[in-house]
Amino acid sequence: MSVASVRDVRPVLCNVKIVADKRDGVFLTATDAEIGIRIRVDADVSKDGEALLPPKQFRQILESVKDGRLTLESTETGIVVTREYGGNEHWELDSQSPDEFPDVADFTETAYHEIPAKALSKIIQRTLFATDNENPQYALGGVCFESNGKNITAVATDGYRLATQDASGICVNDHEFEPAILPVNVLKVLAKILKEKSVSDAGVKMAVNAVADNARRTSGRAHFQCGGVTIFSRLLEGRFPKWRTIVPKTDDRLHAGVRCKSLRTALDQMVTTKLEPGVLFAFQRGSLTLSSRAKESGQSKTTIPVVCNDTTEFIVDVTLIRDYLRTLDAETVIDIHMSFDNDPLMFEIGDSNYKYVVMPMTKPAVKVNAEPEADTGIEVVGQASPMQISTEEEPMSEMDEPLDSDDDTDLQTRFFQLQMENDQLQARAEHYKVLLDRAMLVIERMKSDQRVCV
Repeated sequence: MSVASVRDVRPVLCNVKIVADKRDGVFLTATDAEIGIRIRVDADVSKDGEALLPPKQFRQILESVKDGRLTLESTETGIVVTREYGGNEHWELDSQSPDEFPDVADFTETAYHEIPAKALSKIIQRTLFATDNENPQYALGGVCFESNGKNITAVATDGYRLATQDASGICVNDHEFEPAILPVNVLKVLAKILKEKSVSDAGVKMAVNAVADNARRTSGRAHFQCGGVTIFSRLLEGRFPKWRTIVPKTDDRLHAGVRCKSLRTALDQMVTTKLEPGVLFAFQRGSLTLSSRAKESGQSKTTIPVVCNDTTEFIVDVTLIRDYLRTLDAETVIDIHMSFDNDPLMFEIGDSNYKYVVMPMTKPAVKVNAEPEADTGIEVVGQASPMQISTEEEPMSEMDEPLDSDDDTDLQTRFFQLQMENDQLQARAEHYKVLLDRAMLVIERMKSDQRVCV
């Protein structure tokens, strides 16, 4: 019922449609015109029919009835709900006509990918947190799915971090599709369904119909089926960035191995605030020292054992690391790939094809205190940059100096940032154009109504 619209201009979409058929059984459907869900439920049908259930009132009835069976009967004025056993309760619910409720079609696709439910649940969990929560209607506000033979790749980024995970399944009838951006809402609904025990060991059919224009902006819809549940969703219209250019190569980079539980415990001890989220990671051979300081909260410092092949240090927004650690088991060993420069950091775990890329904050400023009683003498400063490298040089001097091969990574990250900013601006422009078209349509309808009244 979470799919039912709560603020749609069409009041009929605020309901859940129930369809009873003696041959096929009972189906519940809900939609907000962007996302739709169709669920088959076990029930005895004495007469074919359909009706609309008000979800809020019906949920209250279900919560009050702990056991027993409910009988639903459609009348001219609404729906009568009766409890068969353990009492004589009955409820009368007002209902609208189901004729105006849009159909939520069953899964009829012949070309699709079939992915294990646990694998699909994992890639949703490991990418959903990295989306842009502030702009859910734009490209970065969803998770991009790509197909490559039998494999499905999911990737999400908000400009400060990027998460990607692969899943292997069965490709039926050469199901290939353009990169498709799925909204966060449909993935949350799908993730909730995949956690149910009845479908956790099943396979999920995924069919995507995505169309790309000359500017690589995609649109279309996606269908999922798992057991007796069918979900459809419109794709987010837009162009997802060329994200592979920002994923660093692991060759000739510093490497460190740390256990998830140890890093999670150490980060919990850090003193940070929303305005000062930076934590200094100082790697030595065999150890990692984490330190932080907040002006009004104090400072903290701790050391944990790691396997590291060199020394380096950088500052990272602690929230970005904590979000990533929540997707892992406590005993998971994390491989961190770093460089001496302020390049993107990459986190990997074994052979799972799960990669997490984070942009560090500006390089730490080391301040030596003159007073001997001062604590650490290190002040963590800096701001998170959206997939770009911060430098101390003036912009004009950078433009005047010739570029060499060492600047390749900086150019890639800067290009990635500009590309995302351009995509966001284009998406906003398209969104405002749609709103303007809708407003003009409403005005024309109002003018037409006035002429009719005259």
